Amino acid sequence: MNRNRRRRNEDDNGWAEWGGYFEAKKSKLQEQFRETAATEVEKISDIFKGVAIIVNGLTNPSAEELKKLMAEHGGVFHIYQHSSTTHIVASNLPNVKISKLGSVPIVKPSWITDSITLGKLLDYRRYLLYTNQSTSQPKLDFPVVNRTAKTASDPDFLGEFYNNSRLHLIATLGAEFKQLVAELRDRPERHFPGREKLLEIPTRLNCFVPAPVIMHIDMDCFFVSVGLRTRPELRGQPVAVTHARRAQINANKEREEAVTMNLDRQPEMIEVQMIDGKSSMSEVASCSYEARKCGVKNGMFLGAAAKLCPDIKTIPYDFEGYKEVSMTLYKTIASYTLDIEAVSCDEMYVDITEIFRIFNLSVEDWARHIRAEIMSVTGCPCSTGFGANRLQARLATKKAKPAGSYYLRPDDVEAYMAEIALADLPGVGRATLQKLKGLGLETCGDVQVASLSVLQRELGSKAGETLLEQARGVDKKPLNFHHERKSVSAEINYGIRFKSLDECHNFLESLSNEVWNRLDEVKMRARCVSLKLMVRAADAPVETAKFLGHGICDSFSKSTTTNYVITDPKSIYKEAKSLYEKLHVDFAELRGMGIQLTKLEKIAPINPTLNKFLQKTPTKREQIPVVAVPKPTVTSSKPIPKEKSTRGRPKGGKKAPTSSKNSLSNFFKSKKENAKLQHKQVEIDFEVLKELPQDIRDEVIREYNLDVDLAKPKPQPAAEDKILVPTETKKRSHFEGLQWCQLRPILYAWMKSEKEPANVDVEMLGEHFKQLALDRQIDMLKIAFNFLHRTFGQLDCRWHRAYHAIVDLTQQGMLARYGSMLFVNKDFDCCFC
Repeated sequence: MNRNRRRRNEDDNGWAEWGGYFEAKKSKLQEQFRETAATEVEKISDIFKGVAIIVNGLTNPSAEELKKLMAEHGGVFHIYQHSSTTHIVASNLPNVKISKLGSVPIVKPSWITDSITLGKLLDYRRYLLYTNQSTSQPKLDFPVVNRTAKTASDPDFLGEFYNNSRLHLIATLGAEFKQLVAELRDRPERHFPGREKLLEIPTRLNCFVPAPVIMHIDMDCFFVSVGLRTRPELRGQPVAVTHARRAQINANKEREEAVTMNLDRQPEMIEVQMIDGKSSMSEVASCSYEARKCGVKNGMFLGAAAKLCPDIKTIPYDFEGYKEVSMTLYKTIASYTLDIEAVSCDEMYVDITEIFRIFNLSVEDWARHIRAEIMSVTGCPCSTGFGANRLQARLATKKAKPAGSYYLRPDDVEAYMAEIALADLPGVGRATLQKLKGLGLETCGDVQVASLSVLQRELGSKAGETLLEQARGVDKKPLNFHHERKSVSAEINYGIRFKSLDECHNFLESLSNEVWNRLDEVKMRARCVSLKLMVRAADAPVETAKFLGHGICDSFSKSTTTNYVITDPKSIYKEAKSLYEKLHVDFAELRGMGIQLTKLEKIAPINPTLNKFLQKTPTKREQIPVVAVPKPTVTSSKPIPKEKSTRGRPKGGKKAPTSSKNSLSNFFKSKKENAKLQHKQVEIDFEVLKELPQDIRDEVIREYNLDVDLAKPKPQPAAEDKILVPTETKKRSHFEGLQWCQLRPILYAWMKSEKEPANVDVEMLGEHFKQLALDRQIDMLKIAFNFLHRTFGQLDCRWHRAYHAIVDLTQQGMLARYGSMLFVNKDFDCCFC
């Protein structure tokens, strides 16, 4: 492709750069029409909004009159045919011309005049110049449907875009299922009805599965599988899910050039001759394995896919079906375990170590059972991969596809990884592959025997070490069961065509409302706003190959961090508008826009406890040092008497003075007198109030009729008057920092005071030992497990099970850090275990 571009530049005669003289002329004529319509013609209506016509031949009214009518009624008139031309107006055309005009409908001029007379856009099919309708065949009178494509200036555009966007669906469902897993894990009681079905599976003697075992589930050709549930006749045929219904459309010169520029977006192995000006640029979201055998790939343009596989069938999206199947999938797995890391609507990682330990199952038995159940409840096939970590499980799934399962056993890891291409490793992109190829490294086997110092010199210290570990099947990253939202965003890169600055601002406001709704749904607030813009590249055509697509663009972004918590969409719009003005981008050149919110904070809603805190009478508390802080300014009808200062450092060994009313010395009592309404006294700690989120603070101030100027700067006390109170950093574990001599008596007391170990205690101790493994403190682990095995061995089976659970958690840390497990004694001399 680059060779072709270079050849064009060599033959440049001064007008050949991306369109040449003829394309420049077409653009100039379009600009002249827009200027005439804006300045010389009085606009009457928007009947033809979104309609663009070209007149071919002699017509009545004439081409000049039709041009004026289109300008008066919101339409567009083209001198030459464009990719955005919606109709051809003609009174008579020979067959030779008709065959060259492609699939654009050819209508009579009366369609224009009749629509103006009736004041609405009529169905053009009644005015077609030529049809394939037989004279003996009865004509069906279809209702008029407005098929005009919406742009970002339309008020309903945003909702319609997201309702039909597969990428939005994937991102939204992925976030929803991560939230679902977190909520299920936070519930105090856990019930797993699916485990009852496992009792029906015959257990095998001496069935030992090394812990841990991670399962990766991936639905096969998810969008296609869901669509085939209602189209069983298409099973076994090449099928693709896409918005377009056909692979060929009308062609023109400008579109062919835009197509050439967009070839950079295509998957590898797609050549120039596979797609041209007549090829559909609708993307293939998902394709069946029958289509993949012909070379079709996800993300490919439909036009190129049809040339590789002429028999390919297309089916539309089924967004409701995707949601239904995804929810069923997650609920099915959650009926067995909640150790789930949600990835997307059709993919997840599951830690099934506990299931194997309890039910004495083999990996093959479990895989057969769970795949059959998923197929039964969803009607869609899936593949499962098993390994000691997420990397091994994911690569095992690759071998299991389609509709199969594969277990990568610990003894086979290194040999299996040796055959894996480096491109299949997560985080290894094109730039990294080019560097590795320069070193003669193409597979994981090549990296396994490579020098770490060479890898680190080429890729960096951390990246080189990580690559070597991955090549050996080691993945230190544990599963993430509790997903914490880091950002909320909304982006649009289709249909962005603004004709005025007001349209741009209106869309920015709509986008602000959309991202606010998403922020509110996850019950969070933000402090940072980022604006992302896609701007048409200088050498890119004005009209893109894909109708209303973004084409080749330059990307710009700018962020701002507010000094307040964002609590409404107006604040988002204000900050985003300010960022847009600072970027100095022409609204007419915009092709994409997005808003992202970061630095998120959870909402702390006012609840009865908070109200009780605000209303209760101060009581005596434990004696604590008093920190003198000036009171905020409060406007009141009466002057506030000054209180004596109690600032000062306690002398000698005396304790700090305490208030007889409350341990917090900065409560302030305010009472407003009103002839009609008497308010009760309220005592507020303004330092606490000031730390509340803005929306909650405003609500408290309104509820108690306070008029508080919290933003006013306060005089700072002298340095010698301050009492510094050190703040403790949050510990990762309750046992963090304890030596073995300190931890041992705690464990003794725990065993003596409890008849059976509580799950929360077992998990807490196991997580501490897991962290010790990650911190490379294995000497302490060996001592601890010798002690636990000796003491737990004198107790009953409940303590034995707790010991196994602690060991399993610890081994997760060992595998993540070292790629191997700690040798510990797991057998007890017990008749019941």
